[in-house]
Amino acid sequence: MSQITPQLTNMWDKSHESWFVKDKEFRFMYANPVFIKVNKLPENFNVIGYTDKELPTLFNNFAHLFEEHDRKVLQSMQKVSSIGAYLPDNGQKLKSYSCDKYPLMDENNQCMGIIGHAKAINHFSLYDYIKNDSSTSVRLSPPNNILTAKEWVIIFLFCRGVSNKFIASEMKISCRSLEKYFKIIYDKLSIGSMTELRLLCKENNYDLYIPPKYSQATGHFLL
Repeated sequence: MSQITPQLTNMWDKSHESWFVKDKEFRFMYANPVFIKVNKLPENFNVIGYTDKELPTLFNNFAHLFEEHDRKVLQSMQKVSSIGAYLPDNGQKLKSYSCDKYPLMDENNQCMGIIGHAKAINHFSLYDYIKNDSSTSVRLSPPNNILTAKEWVIIFLFCRGVSNKFIASEMKISCRSLEKYFKIIYDKLSIGSMTELRLLCKENNYDLYIPPKYSQATGHFLL
């Protein structure tokens, strides 16, 4: 397996933000001291060979989401961004963070793994992060009352770009039931396809709404 260049690890070791590298099997190849500290791992803990699920961290219950993001990086060979929030053990207020993942290429321009870069963000500026636009407004209430609270959660997850299988799992319903929900949503919004739904959400800023479940409690989702 190709090795990570010392130039990169030296830079990451000195960074005040969290950096890590995984191989194409989603096993850690490297993590900097900030990653170790943020995840409350022992100071000299060696992450090499571990998966997200195996690491004893605050975030290992999101391992299935992290791996979904990793797959998207390897499939698209493009940056994949996500945001998350968690409640610290010490009872402090909700903390939010962003995470960008990129393909890591070797000297022969072959992908050898995934670079991850996570950093803290102000919880109420995460919309600015989503749109990269300082004029973006926070939406903490549903855009309208046409849809039910459950249907707005489906819209929220749909706008994050996750699979229908994941949405069904997150909603604790069957894929068949999810299809019925989408049909109801189409009828209420007078549209006929997912393409139309995506355009409608963009045009009406429905994609800026985050339900209470995701804005006020622990969560992690794709942008």
